[in-house]
Amino acid sequence: METEQVRGHSGKKQIGRYMIIRVLGGGGEGNVYLARDEDLHRMVAIKQMWADTGKQEGKVIQEADFLHKFRHPMLPVVYDLVWDEAWYLVMEYIQGITLAEYIDKNGYVQEGQACTWTGQLLDILGYLHTRKPPVIYRDLKPDNIMVCPDGHLRLIDFGGASVKSYGTQERGVMAVTPGYGAPEQFGKAGQGVYADERSDIYAFGKVMYYMLTGTEPSKPPYTALPVCDYQPFVHERLELIVRRCIEEDPEKRYQMTEEIRRDLTKCVGRRQRLHGRSFIRIVEKKIWLTEM
Repeated sequence: METEQVRGHSGKKQIGRYMIIRVLGGGGEGNVYLARDEDLHRMVAIKQMWADTGKQEGKVIQEADFLHKFRHPMLPVVYDLVWDEAWYLVMEYIQGITLAEYIDKNGYVQEGQACTWTGQLLDILGYLHTRKPPVIYRDLKPDNIMVCPDGHLRLIDFGGASVKSYGTQERGVMAVTPGYGAPEQFGKAGQGVYADERSDIYAFGKVMYYMLTGTEPSKPPYTALPVCDYQPFVHERLELIVRRCIEEDPEKRYQMTEEIRRDLTKCVGRRQRLHGRSFIRIVEKKIWLTEM
């Protein structure tokens, strides 16, 4: 495969022992490239840390060490940190497609599969939230979730992740995606922004909504419509879980992932039964939606 030039790196096609193959996408701070480790003969993903971000060497090394400490099946392994006119983080290459690409291809995620995948997302969020101190992912969205060939999910791009700060608020702008970021991550007039475990739970609820409906939450007013308006046979408990996750007020949301898991287990293997009158009302809603 013909190699591509690395933008922002003087047109080089090799970084240290890593031969650049192609661009995989954009990360939180720079591009991500597919490369080949010429010494170990394996494919890797290399994230470029832009040289003009103003980060000092100590800060970059601290961030790499921060990621290197994570050990979870759903997280990519960090292999190396390389300096070559800019900082590059070398990580495990995860094959597959993003959850956004999966839904674009399939329309939505079937209820049973959605329950399995939401359970996996709860696993990784629970892992991060129970570190000491807790780690808040802060930018959970379909573009950061990979669907692997074996059917399992992997979480990528930790550019927005941060150790939880107690009793403080950040000034300025936080890494956040419209439609998925919690209200507190955008802040209010004159107030600092912040994120905690409940912010990740909010984004989880939006991802869950997207999986079940195939409707992009960043395009209002669709999240104002219940999940059952799009998928009438979805278990009513799933609708309640989504609604509680995406409450505007953090105090009204689930406070921890285990609470969600407890309610989610009540949905697995159980199908709600629809009576004739309920089915007619659902068909009427479907007709109304198609005419919008």
